[in-house]
Amino acid sequence: MAERHIVAISGGGRDVRNPRRRIEVFERLQNHTDPNLFTPRCIFDGAVIMYSPRELPLSGRDSQTFEVNMSNKPRTDGSAPTRGIVQVSLKMVAADPIDFSGLQAFIDGKQTKQTPQVLTAINVLQLIIRQAPNLKYPNNTRAFFTKDAGIQPLGGGLELWRGYFQSVRPTIGKVLVNIDVSTAVMFKQGSFQAAALAVLKQHDVRALDLRPDSQQFRQLKNFFKGVSVTLVHRPGLKKIRGLVPNAGNFEFENTTVKDYFMKAWSRPINYPNIIGIQVGSKDRDEVIPAELCNIAPDQRYTRKLPPEFSPSMVKFSSKNPQDRLALISAGINNSITADQRSALDYQNSPFLQDAGITVSPDPISINGRVLPTPKIHYGNPATSRPVQPRNGSWNMIDQNFHEPKALSSWGILNYSRVSDQTINRFINTLLNACRKLGAIRLFIFCVSQTNLSILGMNLSPPAASQSCAGASSVVNDMRSLKHAVSNKIGNDPEMVLAILPTSSTDIYHAIKSFGDVIAGFPTQCVRENKIERANDQYCANLGMKINAKLGGVNSLPRSGALEKLTSAPFMVMGADVGHPAPGTINQPSVASLVYSFDRYAVRYEAMMSVQHPRQEKIDELRKLVYRAIYEFGERNRAAPVRIIFFRDGLSEGEYALTGKEEIEDITGAIDDVWRDKGVKGPKPELTFIVVGKRHHVRFFPKNRSDGDKSGNCPAGFVADQGVGNPAVRDFYLQSHGGLLGTSRPSHYITLRDDVYKHNTDDLQELAFTLCHAYARATRSVSIPAPVYYADASIPSHPIVCARGAFHFNPAMGFDAATITSNDDAFDLERWRKNFKDKHVNLSKKMNFM
Repeated sequence: MAERHIVAISGGGRDVRNPRRRIEVFERLQNHTDPNLFTPRCIFDGAVIMYSPRELPLSGRDSQTFEVNMSNKPRTDGSAPTRGIVQVSLKMVAADPIDFSGLQAFIDGKQTKQTPQVLTAINVLQLIIRQAPNLKYPNNTRAFFTKDAGIQPLGGGLELWRGYFQSVRPTIGKVLVNIDVSTAVMFKQGSFQAAALAVLKQHDVRALDLRPDSQQFRQLKNFFKGVSVTLVHRPGLKKIRGLVPNAGNFEFENTTVKDYFMKAWSRPINYPNIIGIQVGSKDRDEVIPAELCNIAPDQRYTRKLPPEFSPSMVKFSSKNPQDRLALISAGINNSITADQRSALDYQNSPFLQDAGITVSPDPISINGRVLPTPKIHYGNPATSRPVQPRNGSWNMIDQNFHEPKALSSWGILNYSRVSDQTINRFINTLLNACRKLGAIRLFIFCVSQTNLSILGMNLSPPAASQSCAGASSVVNDMRSLKHAVSNKIGNDPEMVLAILPTSSTDIYHAIKSFGDVIAGFPTQCVRENKIERANDQYCANLGMKINAKLGGVNSLPRSGALEKLTSAPFMVMGADVGHPAPGTINQPSVASLVYSFDRYAVRYEAMMSVQHPRQEKIDELRKLVYRAIYEFGERNRAAPVRIIFFRDGLSEGEYALTGKEEIEDITGAIDDVWRDKGVKGPKPELTFIVVGKRHHVRFFPKNRSDGDKSGNCPAGFVADQGVGNPAVRDFYLQSHGGLLGTSRPSHYITLRDDVYKHNTDDLQELAFTLCHAYARATRSVSIPAPVYYADASIPSHPIVCARGAFHFNPAMGFDAATITSNDDAFDLERWRKNFKDKHVNLSKKMNFM
């Protein structure tokens, strides 16, 4: 049993908004301000809720306000509150005590619904587990980080720390603690001056003599804003509000900063001309020279990591299964260093001891199985021999596309500085690769001043030549190329290939926008650093993307589960929602839906809709599904008998409500189509599955011989017992072969199942088969192809959701919008009016590949 209270914390500056700081304040309240009242210990979620194991005798009956002195210096009686005083108000919530009997009934299978009572009990256990390490280490509430688990310098004033993620997960018969290794980017403790030079990649302190309008000054100001520093000349912790140029000569009260520090602190300022930090409030501003500041310890870097550091981050975060499991075990069982307890330290947590909870240090063992691998068919399935994947991959040597598309009119725009010779060599390699794969009738028109002789085809000089300057000229370049190709070949280009500089986001977006929305032809972008070393393998991969964009089919995965579906018309759908970047709230979210329209679910049409920021439910799902079913019927002259719907992006807390509402939207769309088209036959059966990727469940083979060559469980490993949620039918499927680190299985949660009627074997096999249908790979991927196509979380390869940026009027500033706003100011209709669907010419073409 536990009682619930509302906690309000005020005073102490803006720091008290930080969850970790709030937890520190609350611990000070418990341990120093009134330890007798808070015995046994209470737990606090870092936001507004506190749980106590008994009813607290508060002075105001059901509420009380405390003054918490965060300083070790005693407060003088009768004096005004010092800056270290924080007010904490507790108010008992008029709600039933928290009872864990519902959770017990839930894991025992006597109760099938995850009621609010069950969810609250799980949340309390979660807080009990996390409370002790979150007080000791820097954390993001779900995971904490410690140097003892691993640290690596990153550069630019940053470093990488390892840590541990913890989560309480109910399953049949028991409650599990899910533990995983996690990684954080941290500000490097030490000299502020050294950190600033590292950010600028400079070594001479004179590089910090900056004008406030310089790019370097703005860079440092953005990087250090909100970072806390300690001071060399006196104790104290200050948060950086801004930077000041020429800080030593900054004037105030008839003196300068340099003179003040010499007079008051006997501190000569060696570099008065360089920057300093600005701290305090606007009413009480302070300027401190850079050389007197040190970056305080244990601060997480929460902004987007610069791309240059991504490879180091990936390498540091990737641990093979054996090393990952050993690190987790060390965090539970052993001292990581000789003089320190293990990081998780469940045995000594006072919160676990007070609650009477023990955690077994041994990982659980489960029985899984490996699904049969689908066969991959190229060419004509009736006459060709299928390819059998091994360890989640296969090759295309001596294989032809199942359905190659001809490319008779296309052109190249060159925005790079590579030579014509390099371009010609690349085109030769690409055309040879496409020819081997079965793509025929390839012709080339190149915007260049030179003649080309490719594969024996002699070409005259181009009908038009142009220089491609940059993003500002893309629209004119594309129109000019379109006209030139039309004049020379007799029809518009079927595709445009653009060669881009290594860093060229603006050009890329402009090209995609013109091709997808204005002109209606597929575009393929390649970067100059890729074509300079392009080989047969790279060009074959490029050929796969191009063929799919033109409407072709590269290969067919075949399995028993898929064959059962092909006995009658069926559709596979995938859906997701892409949200604005963190900190940006005046941009809409973009929802996507893809649906299959062929017999073997390898060709997909894509649709998008615009909705309120960060709303996970797809607002216009009913309209999108209506359109998908309607168009499917027009193309196939038959209504679908079965619909398999994969939904990406729903968290565990959204299964019940959002899943239920979206299922109602889908069935409502079916009703609408049947009514409007006057369909007399039965309505399609629906299976609705949520596919989860953002979780920390990992599987480790018990014996090395049971894993693949990377040490991971083999592709096709499925676990549906021992780790599932009692409230839903779910399973974990590791569908891809291991490459780097420990593979993450995908989590499948079935919310409705008319098609398979609880025959999990066929559903698992279908999901695994569709993981082999991703058109631009010769590897099985981690989630079914339709989910991958709809996915919003792959910025390096923008598929449907992430392509929303290409469909907005550029004047809307979709990519650059950073102005904050509230819900009342957000004009959804304005965004919808400035959003254009893809061009009709791209129908039946997977231009998003």
